Amino acid sequence: MAKKTPRQRVVKRLDDITSKYIRERDEKCVQCLSQENLTNGHVFSRRSYSTRWDITGKGNCHTQCWGCNFRHSKDNYDYFKWYVDKFSQEEFDNLRFRYKETKKYTTAELEELYEEITTAYKELVNENEVSK
Repeated sequence: MAKKTPRQRVVKRLDDITSKYIRERDEKCVQCLSQENLTNGHVFSRRSYSTRWDITGKGNCHTQCWGCNFRHSKDNYDYFKWYVDKFSQEEFDNLRFRYKETKKYTTAELEELYEEITTAYKELVNENEVSK
């Protein structure tokens, strides 16, 4: 098996920290409200770097349980409908437009994004601990 490049390693780290952030932020599946087997669900596919790590409130990443995430990979209607009902058709269209944009990151930019999301994650964990 070939060794991962530095770029591949930072993409993996970014995926991991983004998933932790999203699950900490939402705390339950946004669709069925389950708190079991939580994952980072992407409204639009992870293949587009323009929205792959979009942790904004109306962004591409939201917590889904494994079952809802799996169903979404086969039929995205329910997840799309949840997003439109929650945020609006206009926000959905804006997100789709951003998803369709080509975004090329340098490895340094990916590292910077990793640091930003890591900082946001630590702040969120501290906020959640204080509020409990």
